[in-house]
Amino acid sequence: MSVKATCSLLLLQGLILAMANTVNYSERAAGEAQFASRLYGQLAKSEPGRNIVLSPSSIRTGLALAYLGAEGSTADELKQGLGLEGADKSEVAQKFAQLLAKGQGDEDGPKLKYANRIYVAQRFQLAQAYQDLVSKNFAAAAENVDFAQSADTAKRINSWVEEQTHQQIKNLIGPDSLDEDTAAILVNSIYFKADWQSSFPDYATFGRDFVNHGGQKVSVDTMSQEDYFRFGELPQLKAKALELPYTGTDIVFLIILPQEEQGLAFVEEKLKGLDLNEISSQLSRQKVQVQLPKFKFEFDVPLQPALEELGIKKLFAPEANLSSLLQTSEPLRISEVKHKAIIEVNEKGTTASGTTFVKAQVESLLEGEQVFEFIADHPFFFAIKDAQSTYFLGHVSQL
Repeated sequence: MSVKATCSLLLLQGLILAMANTVNYSERAAGEAQFASRLYGQLAKSEPGRNIVLSPSSIRTGLALAYLGAEGSTADELKQGLGLEGADKSEVAQKFAQLLAKGQGDEDGPKLKYANRIYVAQRFQLAQAYQDLVSKNFAAAAENVDFAQSADTAKRINSWVEEQTHQQIKNLIGPDSLDEDTAAILVNSIYFKADWQSSFPDYATFGRDFVNHGGQKVSVDTMSQEDYFRFGELPQLKAKALELPYTGTDIVFLIILPQEEQGLAFVEEKLKGLDLNEISSQLSRQKVQVQLPKFKFEFDVPLQPALEELGIKKLFAPEANLSSLLQTSEPLRISEVKHKAIIEVNEKGTTASGTTFVKAQVESLLEGEQVFEFIADHPFFFAIKDAQSTYFLGHVSQL
């Protein structure tokens, strides 16, 4: 009788941008941008009236950890779906090492931090080649745990997640998600914190109307300032765009605001074929009167349907091949992918954290110059990005 086990993959994205405002283009950036655009497009279409925030960078990093343990057609699908074509596993690992090495931060400046950890059941061991790849390139420490002690192990994992996200993501995994059949948990976290280059003065925040998805008008606390920002009109999207920069980093908060109150769906449909760097390239420094609502919300969603739409299907099938992950010959498959994220935008900046849980199961088988207006008083799209990576994507549909 074969042993039945579960391999769970946790991709954790936590982003902290506190006290606000902030993209060299590369082949890796192209693959990342393609993945981010396609994944977000699927979710935005299915959740038009719901506020959305997710971290494509972390989701892709976590799935890359799974790819490094995959073989055959399962690996081929992941490679294509994640935009990793043209590189072998060693090269893929090195590319992600470059991403993770982007981490920066001092006590007072902006912070960007990635962290990875793998929890393995006591009866299993990671395949040596896999462990070498992820430890060298992802700095992913492996730790043996007793998944049968589900409450204690869940608390242990959640404590690590909370620490990496500065207490933003709590109770990521419940004891009922773990049992004696669990084989492994893989976790990826991203944490970002920075101040706006030009903060919004508290005294300029007032209650102003915001028209929600569907047309309902509500009064929300809305921030205001006038300064020089990268701004542009986007006729092809029937929208305008603005970048709010952060101090001490090239990461920006990009907002794309439809011209029409209920034009978000049109904008997001057009964005499917675009790299956000193309949008950024159309912006120029202008004097802009900005009004932006304060907002805070959570978003959680199962990711398997969206990933399958991207062509990543065999990962979830009984015939999935993750044979390079563990030393055991037991066949693994991904049985569940969940994502949770939190974002808050205020006068000082942005705070956002996100987590994706991927569960894998073993089958027994100037003066007078023009001042532009950017009044975000209806649903809009946003991204936290630089030229290489999209750390967070989302839209505000209702407040």
